[in-house]
Amino acid sequence: MKNRAYLHKSLLLSAGLALLATSVSLTASEKAESEKKLKIVFLMGQSNMVGYSHPLTAWYLTQPMYVPPPEVATAKSRYYNPDYFYWKGLDFASGNSAEFNARGKALKAERSASRAHWRKLVYGNFGRNPTRNDWLPEYGPAPKTGTKTMYPFLDKKAEEEGIYKRMVEHIESPENKRHPKEAIKDLSKRDELIADDIKRVRDVFLKGTKPEDFDRLNEALSAKKNSPKDRAAFAELVREHVNLPIAERTRITVLGEVSGKPTGFKKDHVTQGVLSVGYGKHTQASGPEYAFGISFERLVDGPVLIVKCAWGGTSVHVPWRPPSLANAETPIEKATREAKNKAGAEEAKKAKVAFTPKQPQTGTGKCWERAMAYVQKVLADPGKYHPDYDPKAGVELAGLVWFQGWNDLGNPAYGEQLVHFVKDFRKEVKEPELPVVCGLVGHSSWAPTTFDGNVNSGMLYASKHADLKGSVDIVNTVKYYPPELGLKTSVKAVFGEESDEYKKAEQIINRSCSNSGLHYFGSAKFLFLTGDAMARSMANLVAGGEPMIHREAEGC
Repeated sequence: MKNRAYLHKSLLLSAGLALLATSVSLTASEKAESEKKLKIVFLMGQSNMVGYSHPLTAWYLTQPMYVPPPEVATAKSRYYNPDYFYWKGLDFASGNSAEFNARGKALKAERSASRAHWRKLVYGNFGRNPTRNDWLPEYGPAPKTGTKTMYPFLDKKAEEEGIYKRMVEHIESPENKRHPKEAIKDLSKRDELIADDIKRVRDVFLKGTKPEDFDRLNEALSAKKNSPKDRAAFAELVREHVNLPIAERTRITVLGEVSGKPTGFKKDHVTQGVLSVGYGKHTQASGPEYAFGISFERLVDGPVLIVKCAWGGTSVHVPWRPPSLANAETPIEKATREAKNKAGAEEAKKAKVAFTPKQPQTGTGKCWERAMAYVQKVLADPGKYHPDYDPKAGVELAGLVWFQGWNDLGNPAYGEQLVHFVKDFRKEVKEPELPVVCGLVGHSSWAPTTFDGNVNSGMLYASKHADLKGSVDIVNTVKYYPPELGLKTSVKAVFGEESDEYKKAEQIINRSCSNSGLHYFGSAKFLFLTGDAMARSMANLVAGGEPMIHREAEGC
């Protein structure tokens, strides 16, 4: 703990973190020992940790945020379409009653239930090769299968059932204090609220880079018949043109979905080297590991090793399931399974079909097993992964960053399972007080909904759990999420494809996104802000500070 106390004092002076100073006196030799220790940080998660961000999208950090015209807030398609900002109003509508605030979610669930009902009637109770079909003549002609015909059919049925009418009534209700027109105004203020974070990230990662420098980088990449496939060469080219730094004291080793040597498992590759851009899905993509590592090494002394394990499409319920739940269920998990089995049995009885109840999940998750095996391999020989490792000084396990949750959005037991995950991870690495930083699933931009949903509320639950309180922090990624990058459809609907307004939106959005709606649009702006915030949160915990999220959560 002396080393962490020294770091605490150092951070207060060098980073200006708002931490409570403690009176600590270390000898020169103790200080030198702290600086020599290899600090190891583990990064784990799914696709957002894998990383899909191309450095060209950091261009958006040199621009004022794109604010769509107010007319976009009222444009809507005939049927519900989440690409329209108007329909997103179901998510951020807010009134005085809990009943009203839950209504948008209930309407979306009603739509999902309608679609499931009609799909079942079309395909039969036994899937796409039915042995029994419940389609009746009064339903009219049965539609052909396939999305091109089924989706319009399902939307028409939902319309006939009045679901879309009720959705509009909910959004337009006088009780709604956050109509899409008001939400657009709120959205336009986002960068003002995070101005300090944006300035710091610009200073650290771009160092005076101008917008036209990204044009030169794009030209340099286009001029080569094949853009540099070598990670180091690509990172150097990026640094040359837009100043994105290469770490000085931080190395990284990655297992999972990354460009590297195959391991024999599907989607598994391994790689290692000096931290730079390029340790995401491929050698020109990054995840939060890049910004985290660059910022973290500025906040601590000595060499740093990042051990990252990440696979897309994985849940803590199954692939990341920890050993303590290999043959057990959490209370919520058990109650949820039993309730679904009861409802399924009743439905099957009415339909006079057989029903097979769902059994408890068993076994340790494959991601857990592969990640822990790799962690132990690294810990057994740290010098293989960082040349500045000093066996006499040893290592300091600095913390775990957990950025995962998309595949658990429907998992009400997420918080309980996360507690087990953290406790088992600490046991695995033999560090009972290992600091942990979780990144919220931030696909929103509205403070009142920050801790909505199973995953975000589950992370808050874990951070307050009696066995973890004080050592688990959460990074609020909601405030960094850029929904404006998903509004081309709305702008097109209002102004038309040939309009100057649409061309402006298209140009900004195309330059700011590595992909469309998935993975936070592959936005470097989002990931730099998120990774930097994770680094500051981790440095605070390492230095003995209290989790910062609880002060922020009080305002949500």
